[in-house]
Amino acid sequence: MQELLMVVVVMVLMLAFQLPLLIKERQWGELAAFLTLWLVASVYASLLALDVELPRQAQILIKLLGSK
Repeated sequence: MQELLMVVVVMVLMLAFQLPLLIKERQWGELAAFLTLWLVASVYASLLALDVELPRQAQILIKLLGSK
């Protein structure tokens, strides 16, 4: 559970640092991209911290892109 707390703290710190800068500079496209990647990374890191068994990234890419 301590690992999950560390993930949450780090991800919130990243958000707290980046979000105001992107909003202040009105970089809406970059903000949308950042939030999307931040959300995916937060969920993935949280699942890893909770010891949920996940497929490797290479396996996911092979399924998405199709193997030849």
